[in-house]
Parts: sequence; C-alpha cells; structure tokens
Amino acid sequence: MRIVDSQEMRKIEKVTIDEFSISEEILMERAGISVVQALWYEFGNLEDKSFLVICGSGNNGGDGYVVARDLLNYTEAVRVVAMGEPRSDVSKSNFDRYVRHGGIVYKYSDIGLEKLSEMISGVDIVVDAIFGTGLNRPIDDKNYIDVIGAVNLYSKFTVSVDIPSGVNADTGKVLDYAVQAHMTVTFGYPKPCHFLFPGRELTGKLKVAKIGIPSQIYNMFAFNKSLLTVDNVCKPNRPRSSHKGSFGEVIVIGGSNRYIGAPVLSALAAQRCGSGMVRLVAPEKSCQCAMAHDPSLICGGITDRLSADYVNEFISSLPTSAILLIGPGWGLDDEEEKVKILEFAIQAPNTVVIDADGLNILSKTPHLKELLKNREPGKAIILTPHPGEFSRLIEKPVGEIKQNYAEVKSFSHRFGVITILKDATTIISDGKAIYFNITGNTSLSKAGSGDILSGVLSAMLSQHLQPIDAAKTATYVFGLAGEMMPQEGMNSTFEVIAKLPEVFGKFEVG
Repeated sequence: MRIVDSQEMRKIEKVTIDEFSISEEILMERAGISVVQALWYEFGNLEDKSFLVICGSGNNGGDGYVVARDLLNYTEAVRVVAMGEPRSDVSKSNFDRYVRHGGIVYKYSDIGLEKLSEMISGVDIVVDAIFGTGLNRPIDDKNYIDVIGAVNLYSKFTVSVDIPSGVNADTGKVLDYAVQAHMTVTFGYPKPCHFLFPGRELTGKLKVAKIGIPSQIYNMFAFNKSLLTVDNVCKPNRPRSSHKGSFGEVIVIGGSNRYIGAPVLSALAAQRCGSGMVRLVAPEKSCQCAMAHDPSLICGGITDRLSADYVNEFISSLPTSAILLIGPGWGLDDEEEKVKILEFAIQAPNTVVIDADGLNILSKTPHLKELLKNREPGKAIILTPHPGEFSRLIEKPVGEIKQNYAEVKSFSHRFGVITILKDATTIISDGKAIYFNITGNTSLSKAGSGDILSGVLSAMLSQHLQPIDAAKTATYVFGLAGEMMPQEGMNSTFEVIAKLPEVFGKFEVG
C-alpha cells in the first residue's frame, strides 16, 4: 500500500485537475460522499442517527459541507457548526449547496463552547472537518483548542475527514492539541500520520477512499513510501529437493558474562525460521545455554575475554554465503577487540547484520562508519537500531529521530546500508524506498525482542531473499508472532520464538 505525504498529495491533486480535467469540485464531492459511505459500512442504516459536522474554513471544511449535505439524504438530524467563513471558492460553493438543501449552520462565534458541548453530547456521531493535511504549526487559537477538547470529551463517536484535526500529516506528531477519532476516512492514499504515533492512535479505524484520482498517476510519481502488507513481503522458497546447504548458514557473534541469553535468542530464532545451519560464537555460558535449548545448534565457544584474532580467523574460514550477525548481548567491555572484529566483518565479503552493542560500538568509532561507505560493491550490511541506538549513530536527540523516516532514508543512503529502525511503527529503508511496518503489539515490548528480530532477519538472508526483502519479511513476520500471543503482553520474549514457524504456516506470500 502506497503512502504519500502532504506535499505529494497536493501534487497528485494538481495533476488530476490540470492534466486529467477532473475538477477540484468533483474531488471534493467524491471525498465527502466517501465519508458518508464509510459511515454506512460502519453503522448500517443512517436514518436513525444524528450528526454534528464541525467545519473549518479551509478545504477540509469544504469536505465537511459535502458530508453534511449528503447526510441530509438519510436524515434531517444534521447540524453544522462553522469555525469560520469558507475561504476557497469550492468550499463556499459546497457551503451554499448545503444551505440550499435546507441545512442548518451555526457559527461557533455565535453559540460558544457551552452550546457546542451540548450539541456534541446530544448527537450520535460527530464529523471532524476542522483541519486537513495543510496544518503544520501548533494550534494557538483558543477557540480551536476548546472545540477539539469538547469533541474529545463529549463525542460518542468521532469520524475525522482525511486526518484527525491537529495532527501533522507527515510526522504523526500532535500540534499541541488533536482530535481523538474513532474512525478516519482518508482520500486517495494514506498519509504517514496514519501509521506513525501518536497520529496512528488518534486515527482510530482507518478507511482509504477512492475519489477519482486516475490510476495512471501511480506511474507518474516516484512513490517511495509503502506500508508493509502480506502483498509486498516475500516468503523464502523451500524446494522439496533441497538439503541443509540450500538454506544457508547463520553465524551469531555475541554474548558476554552479563548478557548470556541474547545471542541464544538470536540463534534459536534463526533456527526456527528456516536457516540450514546456525553457529554461535559466544562465551561458554551462552553456548551451554544454547545447547540446552537446541542441541542442533553448533557452538564455537570462546573464553570470557573476547579475542579478535580468534573471531576473525573463524570468519575467514567461512563461505562467503554465510550470514554474520554481530552484536547481540555483546556488551561494551574489550571494546578494542570488538572494533577489530567489526573492521574485519565490514570488509569481509559476507552479508552482515549489526545489532545491539555492535551498533553502539559503531556509533562511537567514526572510522567504522567510513568503512561502511567504502566496502566492496554489492555487499549488504543491515543495521537494526532502536531509537536510542539510532540517536547515537546519527548524533541527534531521540526526539528528533523517533519514527523519522526521512532521517532513516538519509542515513541509509549516505552509508549504503539497510536500516531497520525498531519502534511501535518500524521504519525500514535502503536509502531509496521507505517501508512502514505496523504488525506487532506490546507482547514485543520486552528485553530480547530485538535479538529475536535479528535472528529472523539473518534466517531470511540465509535463505537467499534479497536484503531489502529479507528486512521487510523479517519485520512483518516478527510482528505477527507478537500478535499471536494468547494475552497481549503476558508472555516471555522466549515464547515469541515458538510462534515464528506458526506465522509462516498461516499466510501465503511471494
């Protein structure tokens, strides 16, 4: 599913109007009617429902007047509260049409907050048509602040037109105050705010309505943002004639006396997701733990003190097809040795996944990041930071980079890597395209979840998925495994691993 930001949507609408002769008036008409259709699907017959439509002065308000007029076809219990005079010609026209159809309009400046609150409390459904995608600054008008507060306090069911008013369309951030919608009907394409928190939570149930934008537009614009769905992830191919060598080898390099279990979680996840062979290079305690859970894992235990010479020699002995996963449970002791390992791995011909403390060491060592840019062409390196780790990598505060898809894309392009920014909405980019993943829930909000994801990712790579496809599939599947927990959040991280094979058995992809 394609996602467009506010600027892209304006371009799309302009091309639709200028090159395909579909007027702004037609687009607004279809947008408003689509909201009513969505309400039909949600509630069935609308004849016994009452409505209050709150219209701003922009085109979002114009959509609202169309909604109100179309609702009059089903019930007389429709009222409009206008926050101001319509500004555009097309909004004025739809205001006039609504009035000519017998519609009633109250000016907020005349009725005030108390009367509005009574009206909101007295209807079944409130339609939020106050602000659209053009809002990009904090709301400082007390009237709007009061109205949004009243909607959130008194509305039984709120449907927002395009986006919840007060949410930044491109970032999902609240511009100080925002409507909490039960349902949002957006037009043409979803916007980033529908999937990025807190906008994602404020959106409620999302409906995407077709309003007459020509399908040819798909090929006229370089869309680079998509939502991950079952339609755009790839399931590894496993022919019946295969053998263990067909499904590759994953090498997990990690663990410490403090974090014994982290590399074990990664190794077990890789094993459960189809890798032909999984080897663990870790302290003896981690190896013992791994063997206790699955004796088919191959362990190359090291002493408590990590030796770069030992690890690098081991990497040198591997086939170039082996996938290196570096960092789970690594810790930050013996940092010089770990820098040497990363230096060697980045320059080795193997595909490398860097996670956890591997990322922290990378962020502290500028020359390692330079090595990323200068490595062998065609070699894939995938980084799997959470917001704190990504903040350290790009040296910006967490607040600036959390769910910031532009920063993820820019960083990935600059260093020639694939980045998976793990969060409630996970963002993936190879420097060209951007993917949003919304699978998962709080069952994954636990220590060790990142270790499992890196293991799933490594298994997808070992089974010959293209690196960006492996990143997409691993993230999507891992989220689904979290959703399969019997009681959300009431689980150990380890239990998620058991769900991974079940996820692959439940859906068909690529």
